[in-house]
Amino acid sequence: MKKAIKYFSSLALGLSAAALVSCSPDDHSLAGPSVSSEELVEGIAFSVTPDAKDPNIIHLKSLMTGVTPCWETPQGRSQNVEMTLELPFSGEYSVKYGVTTQAGTVWGEPYTFTLSQNNFEMLSDAIWTNLAGGVDENGNGNPKTWVPMDKAYLPYKGTAPVGYMDPNNVLNAEGGTDDITLDNWNFNWDPGFQSWLIDSTDPYMGSEMILSLDPIKGCVAEIKRIDGNGATDVVGGFSLNIADPKRPTLSFNDCEMLHAAWGDGVCSNYSQDLKILTVNPYVLQIATMRSNSEGPWWIVWNFVAKDVRDGLVQIPAEGPDLMETKPVEEPVYEDLATELFTISGDDASYVATKTTFLLDEETPYDIMWWNGANGAWEWIKGYGSSWAPVYESIGDFALTLENSGKATLENAEGGATANFTIEGNKVVFDKEVTLLTSGDVAIKGTEFTVMKCSADNNEVVFGIPVEKDASGKDNKYLCAKMTIKPIGGAQNSPIVLPVDNSKLDIYKEADKYLRIQFYNPWAGRDDSEWPVDPSKLKLKKGQKLELKYTVSGIDWTATPRTAFCCNIDGFQWEPDCYTNFQGQDFVTNGENTMVLTNETGSTYNFYGTGSLQVSIQLEGCTDLATFDPANAVVNVTSLSILPIE
Repeated sequence: MKKAIKYFSSLALGLSAAALVSCSPDDHSLAGPSVSSEELVEGIAFSVTPDAKDPNIIHLKSLMTGVTPCWETPQGRSQNVEMTLELPFSGEYSVKYGVTTQAGTVWGEPYTFTLSQNNFEMLSDAIWTNLAGGVDENGNGNPKTWVPMDKAYLPYKGTAPVGYMDPNNVLNAEGGTDDITLDNWNFNWDPGFQSWLIDSTDPYMGSEMILSLDPIKGCVAEIKRIDGNGATDVVGGFSLNIADPKRPTLSFNDCEMLHAAWGDGVCSNYSQDLKILTVNPYVLQIATMRSNSEGPWWIVWNFVAKDVRDGLVQIPAEGPDLMETKPVEEPVYEDLATELFTISGDDASYVATKTTFLLDEETPYDIMWWNGANGAWEWIKGYGSSWAPVYESIGDFALTLENSGKATLENAEGGATANFTIEGNKVVFDKEVTLLTSGDVAIKGTEFTVMKCSADNNEVVFGIPVEKDASGKDNKYLCAKMTIKPIGGAQNSPIVLPVDNSKLDIYKEADKYLRIQFYNPWAGRDDSEWPVDPSKLKLKKGQKLELKYTVSGIDWTATPRTAFCCNIDGFQWEPDCYTNFQGQDFVTNGENTMVLTNETGSTYNFYGTGSLQVSIQLEGCTDLATFDPANAVVNVTSLSILPIE
């Protein structure tokens, strides 16, 4: 099939959970329907007994014979005849006892009991600290804040807030098993960010789940969810069941586990006996069973500790199940002198005799740190926080370097002139230069490491080291992020891309849509066979691609919709592309004008792994039985890259 992206069929993805029931029978004989809830009382049908040595240990026992008991407790559900609870906090608790009968499960009224003291020794297992911050020697809690996973945090699984796992093959391997154990599982599908699922701009990404241990309030859960309707803040409680340390479960009361609004109609259970798949100081992953019409499938919700996401804590190299991290690698340039003076023009790049750098208007400065797990430099993304206040003088900044070795700096700090040399990956000035100051932040010095230099992406980053790793290598830099000022001013006229209409690939997709294909690396065509030079299909940040074209030879019965289709994150394919921001009405008897804007934040190359196509709705707009794409005549009158407004 001529597709530029891979689709996952409903058979492959529609694998979610049957409705959750509170207690389902095993292979036990069932009690008759005559059992009433009034009979299921403590002391007659069941017993609740404090341990003789430790009153925070509670022993539960079913006193009825020939029945399947059902328990609902602060530490989850069970069908065992006997069950033991370990409750570290004082307070009032309740358990609920029921039995499975031929007429269904019959429950008694909740039995309430009180614990008068705390037992913090029960919190000695590391899982309490990993999950909820633990308590100190005085029992004071240290709340743990979990946020939706926003990228890969190696060596842990997941690249985004949600993933999928086959309930019959939780290892995603031959000889499938349904037995999930802590840290011994795998995704069958890790979708990353998807526009139809959760994309990187979803309001949910600003949500938080705060778990804490309080000597008075006990196990506290605060769920701060943000969605398209705004923000909600719900405070409830949670309970952790580690009776089986390899299969811990988490339950919530008076609240639900944090999850995106998308998941509200997908899973019916976000509160009871949720399976903890991974829990450590850095990553928390919890599975709940899908219960909508698509069928049973584990939905895995991925969280990362907020301090890890914000770059305040790094995942270490040492420790159980942690992979060896890669040592720090400084940026390397084959010829930094040439790269610093390279300017990307409208249709070509060239080396100038001088270049001027301006501060990036969105993020003029931030911290870059070495992610040893990924083996890459990454932004902390802290600009605008309390420790990285907004810089108010972005427009006053201009750093000009001349290939003669002269530098001129203009900024709110008064600027400077200096001489400089380029040494390896560094620009070295003959005197101290202050690039900017903002609050307590000062980026100044005589030696600046060039952390990034890309004329193609219009990005140059100057950094000063602020932290070292255990081996003494600089692994964190305070950086000024700059753009390159184009010589002669910005592009002020469209860049016209020649189009050979005879090479347009026009075909019917899924018997419903007409595709006009400009470039698709999966189609098996040489670059020269495409109607436009694929290497020219490149948009800088904020640039727009404008297409003007007509289509004749089709008998239309209604006005169809049309849309650009491509692999830019956030863009969708048929039929959703017709109804979201991509879609517009198609002009059946005249010229169509369509515009695609690059809002990715950097230069986007269609060439390589991207694609560029136009889709036109056929179903309901023409007679599909007689439609022949060979009769469609497409005439592109212009394909242009517009100046940035």
